[in-house]
Amino acid sequence: MKIFKIFIAVILVAIIAASCEKNKDIQFVRVAGISMDEIGMSKSIVSMTLAYYNPNNYRLQLKDAKFDIFIDDTEVGHSMQDTTIAIPARDTFYFPVKLEINMANVMKNAMSLLGNSEVTIKAMGNCKVGKAGIFVPFPIKCETKQKLNFF
Repeated sequence: MKIFKIFIAVILVAIIAASCEKNKDIQFVRVAGISMDEIGMSKSIVSMTLAYYNPNNYRLQLKDAKFDIFIDDTEVGHSMQDTTIAIPARDTFYFPVKLEINMANVMKNAMSLLGNSEVTIKAMGNCKVGKAGIFVPFPIKCETKQKLNFF
């Protein structure tokens, strides 16, 4: 009987250890869409849809995303998202964001942007990712090259 209890305890410890495997990081895939919602002299509003992949075997939730947008290492905008997004297991999900763009910073780089056929767009910030009501901070770091087609 004593051996049976030890055997059950060992199996329970093994099951608990296996269920506590380390979370894999969510991976940035691409910018799925960009549209201009509002154009102004001091600020503009841009809508973007970012595609991410969840490599984990379980669903997650994302909330409270705050990040800054950089074009060729110059900060041009900021976004705050307070909605909760469901993240499916082992699948791509789309994260819609609205960016407030500071047009003064964009205009500073307008001449250098005209000379380039492509720019680097970076997003850096933080959000909360979790499941079952338990959320942990998660860094937002994504970078992509975007071709510019002026003509």
